[in-house]
Amino acid sequence: MIKIRGVNKFFNKGRENEIHVVNNLTLELSECGMVAIFGKSGCGKTTLLNLLGGLDTAEKGEILIDGKPLSEDTDAKRNKYIGYVFQNYNLSRGETCYDNIAAALRLCGMNDEGEIKKRVYASLRCVGMENYAMRMPDTLSGGQQQRIAIARAIVKNPPVILADEPTGNLDSANTVMIMDLLKKISREHLVILVTHEENLVHYYCDRVIELSDGKIISDKENLSASGLKKRDKNDIFLGELDKVEYENENAIVEYYGDAPLSPIKLKIINSGGRLFLKLDTDTVQFIDEASEIKLRDGVFLADNAEDAGADALDLSELPPIKSGKCGKLFSLKSSIKSGYKENFKKEKRGKRALRRCMALFSAVVVFMSALFGTAFRDISKAEGSYNHNVFYLYTPDGAVSDKLLAADEDVSGIDYIRLINSIPNGDSSIYFRTGSFETFKDSYFSSSFGTNAVFLDETLAKDLPLLAGKRELLESEILITSKVADELVELSTLGYIKKREDLIGLISLMMVNGRSVSIAGIVDSEESSVYFSEITMAKYTNSTANTSFIKLASDYGLSVDEGECILAVRSARYGVEYPKTNDNIKINGIPLTLTEIRAGSENYGEWLKKNGIEKLDSHTAYFLAEIKKETPTVTDENTLNTLVSKRVNERYFEFYDYYYSEFESYLNEIYFFQRGEFYLWLYFEKNIEKAKYSLLPEEYYQALRYKDKEGRYPTKEEFNALEHSLLINDLLEYEKLYFDEFNAYSYSSPNIYSSVYLLSEKDFIEATRRLGETHPSAKPDDTYVTSKDIAIDSEITFYDSSINYTLIHSINPEKTAAFLKEKFADLNSPYDYMPTILTPDDVKESAINESVDRILRNLLTLAVVLTLMCLCMYFIMRSALMKRIKEIGIMRAIGVSKKNLTFKFFIESSVISSLTICLGFIISSAFIFLCTTASPLVSEIFYYPAWLCVSVFCLVNLTAILFGVLPLIILLRKTPSEILSKYDI
Repeated sequence: MIKIRGVNKFFNKGRENEIHVVNNLTLELSECGMVAIFGKSGCGKTTLLNLLGGLDTAEKGEILIDGKPLSEDTDAKRNKYIGYVFQNYNLSRGETCYDNIAAALRLCGMNDEGEIKKRVYASLRCVGMENYAMRMPDTLSGGQQQRIAIARAIVKNPPVILADEPTGNLDSANTVMIMDLLKKISREHLVILVTHEENLVHYYCDRVIELSDGKIISDKENLSASGLKKRDKNDIFLGELDKVEYENENAIVEYYGDAPLSPIKLKIINSGGRLFLKLDTDTVQFIDEASEIKLRDGVFLADNAEDAGADALDLSELPPIKSGKCGKLFSLKSSIKSGYKENFKKEKRGKRALRRCMALFSAVVVFMSALFGTAFRDISKAEGSYNHNVFYLYTPDGAVSDKLLAADEDVSGIDYIRLINSIPNGDSSIYFRTGSFETFKDSYFSSSFGTNAVFLDETLAKDLPLLAGKRELLESEILITSKVADELVELSTLGYIKKREDLIGLISLMMVNGRSVSIAGIVDSEESSVYFSEITMAKYTNSTANTSFIKLASDYGLSVDEGECILAVRSARYGVEYPKTNDNIKINGIPLTLTEIRAGSENYGEWLKKNGIEKLDSHTAYFLAEIKKETPTVTDENTLNTLVSKRVNERYFEFYDYYYSEFESYLNEIYFFQRGEFYLWLYFEKNIEKAKYSLLPEEYYQALRYKDKEGRYPTKEEFNALEHSLLINDLLEYEKLYFDEFNAYSYSSPNIYSSVYLLSEKDFIEATRRLGETHPSAKPDDTYVTSKDIAIDSEITFYDSSINYTLIHSINPEKTAAFLKEKFADLNSPYDYMPTILTPDDVKESAINESVDRILRNLLTLAVVLTLMCLCMYFIMRSALMKRIKEIGIMRAIGVSKKNLTFKFFIESSVISSLTICLGFIISSAFIFLCTTASPLVSEIFYYPAWLCVSVFCLVNLTAILFGVLPLIILLRKTPSEILSKYDI
């Protein structure tokens, strides 16, 4: 039934007082019998039981119940498989015994009240408490409360009963009664008993597992577990008392015990067949079926009871519950009732003050909302804040791109597409620096204003009338539509921007290919669009979409024809088979012929070997070879070493001239792959000679400087005696002079780290507009290949597995919407948050939401007031929670889910918050409405329509409610056993 595999539990883990309370414990328990977990205090008994019952969690290991991990859906499994009997009973004091037991059934998902009642009374009969169903737990003795707790445990007939010191608070007579009950249950169920009472273990438990320091030190069968019999204080054995019998033809009266001090006055009346008793003696108790006192024949025998618990407890009226769902204990109705009860409780002075503060803050929120409400009028402008002609389509593979490219413009309305590598949410934002024209390019910290627009290329603007500026674009220039221009003019508060023409030359904060772009012209269009040159748009797409495996050949100083490509491999990826020269491949579905392969070298020495150039790679070897050539007759090793040492000292730096004589050719190769390296760029593009020495030994550079000055290299001793200016210091002036220009250059021509395919301008542009079949050597490192990506014709290819969308521009949105719906009806994005098709209507809704968000972000002061109000709510609910922590611990221990408890407190918090906030909110709202209706001037200051009033009330209330639930959420982070053991937050 239960399997425990390598379970570990620590207290204060990682601290000096760390305790390994359950130490790598492995155990299997059968389906029935009474198993004792026995040991001294602190050995880990209760902790292990809490782990088995799901009241605590293990740091390591696994607990299986009926073959299923307890850690998965713990509450549901605890409700279905486990009944728990606690030392302190853990009965809800505010509920009847009936409701305490019925709770266990409701938590198992049972809703039939008739069936619940039937099972509750059946469980009470099993424990001899059927007459106590409607009693409150506090009116019962300890033994009776424990029997109610056992009834709660067995009412769902779980296969496992866990008992944690169930007799710890009971006297000896009640101990026997409870243990007999558990023994009977164990005949057909697994009962796991935690106790430190050795006699109970000896007399009742079939298996004894002894723990010490969290480890099992003994595990043995107990064949002598026959039970223990002790006298119940409520049992009266008649055989132990003197008996006097009075008998006549009408009545037999038996008197037991000592003679009374005065005669008992008892009248027996038979009137018309009805019998009546009248007792005139005081201090007499009647014994009936509900009495605790039981009359027994004979005398009490203190011997071991051979048959104690011999028969299984009859649970035939309690069949196992099949539902595995975790039920709800608290409903909406009961939670509202509880909330009202909490709200009208008598409170302390501090709590009443917090309530008054909340009412005051709610009034302040109303005035502030009305004051800021004028900004909400801007939402009505959302209709004009997006491009009505642009769609976005999820593009998982080349089949989608092929359909879009093949679409007839007259049928589909589509006249332009390009890839984007992100989940679209509408038009992009573009901002401009206020005052930042050509003379203010570095004003990064100046204020800005902007609008939303779709980025397209200039081919779509060729037929649009030019209103201002020029049409021909450089890579760092843009065209904007008249609609975008009008929006910018309206938004600008600058005196020098009053009309469209004033926008020409305005510089954007946006960087494209490493450069700030400026407005070159304005074209007449009702679309919200910004147009880039065709190649700039392609480079922008390449830098943002997942096409990093292709680059424009001309950016690397190469020329390639249309339909051809060059493969540049700086570092070959492991396990990738690259194509060969003249192979035909496909990149994003474009057929290409590989005309050249450029391979890089890791370092200069590798480059020499690759090019078949042999060089001696040390000073000693170089000068030794030179001496042997000059004086072949000298063979003595000591003599040669002396000559070499002398020559190394005198001509040390000549070796560098010899070894690095091919360095210029090597630099040409590595610059192709490392164009994003600043010093190489200085050398090749700006002809700064000294920059190339950044890749050579620093001492070689210093020696060359000496040679330029003195006409010869210094000796090694002379060099060591010199003071040198470091190369990096000599290049600082060039960093300041050229760094901004280099950043712009390196953005469009970055380093090649592994491999890329270099394409012609036309092929490069096309490849950024679509997905398609791609040779696996172009696969980016962060994508993967799945079985559906394997191409046909024995050539392994793949489709990019990252998230891609296609931006679609339409000349007829209605046609395009119909076309996309028809052609891509079976296309679905993999996640709910990713749209398959994003239409202009979807973007409009997003624009409205964004306007709302922008307004809310400006309400910082309102947020502060809300926070203060919420803190009041937090402390109100926290104060109430501190008194109910034990109740919550009991609820969690018997199986109430976190979700259901949170629901209860959420509703309670809602009731308290609403009743507290309403007064201040209603009075202040009524005042605002009266003022705005009476005076047009006030209506210019305040804007507070009915919908805003309701929205603010909901916002204020909901925020306060969430803060009210927060103390509970913090508390529920603890396990049920932690909550029960610490009655404090």
